[in-house]
Amino acid sequence: MKISVVVPAHNEQDNLPILVKNLQDLIKKNKLDAEIVLVDDNSNDSTPVICDNLKREYDNVFTIHRFGNRGMGNALLEGSKKAKGNVIVWVMADLSDDLNTIPKFLEKIENGYDIVFGSRYMEGGSSGDLSPFKTIASRGFSTLSGIFLGIKVHDITNAFRAFKKEVLNSVKLESSDFAISPEFALKAHLAEFKLDEVPTTYSNRKKGIAKFKMFEMTKKYFKVFLCVLIQKFKN
Repeated sequence: MKISVVVPAHNEQDNLPILVKNLQDLIKKNKLDAEIVLVDDNSNDSTPVICDNLKREYDNVFTIHRFGNRGMGNALLEGSKKAKGNVIVWVMADLSDDLNTIPKFLEKIENGYDIVFGSRYMEGGSSGDLSPFKTIASRGFSTLSGIFLGIKVHDITNAFRAFKKEVLNSVKLESSDFAISPEFALKAHLAEFKLDEVPTTYSNRKKGIAKFKMFEMTKKYFKVFLCVLIQKFKN
């Protein structure tokens, strides 16, 4: 199994060196055949230079520099399509994801699942210091999707996940931003791929500025939900 860890990064100069070091430790400890794909998403701080420095420091680090049409969704798609692995892991650059969840992802993939989500809302998971409003909105959206679309995982808004590259190649994703997380989950579900989840713990960023605008993204989440719901009933 060749693994590609794809990291979208917009102005993450303080977090990227720490994240890459932690990923390298995880890769070594678990003896993974893995590359790290850093996607500099039109940053205007030192992120581009840091990405290139990390590429020079580590043989398994690759960098992509994006300009113009910025957005987490765009960055994740470009990084995933250019990744060499047959299994992709999405990890956020802000140190919010518990990297110890990754081996659990891979175990599920080896057992036949196509996409595995890091769930903050299943037994054993935790939303950590995520704000109560964001927790309610995120958990509520996943619950709504379960009721109306039959998806059985508890946390489809969390981008932290692993999946077979063939899943990404089989669904058409249109979101350029954070909404790519639920869109990918719902469309993979409708395409009848095998979905599962493992518990994970979320941590708010300690350095840098959050890019997530809750009200704006809640609207986009529900737009995605309605589009997928319409697609389901058309089929």
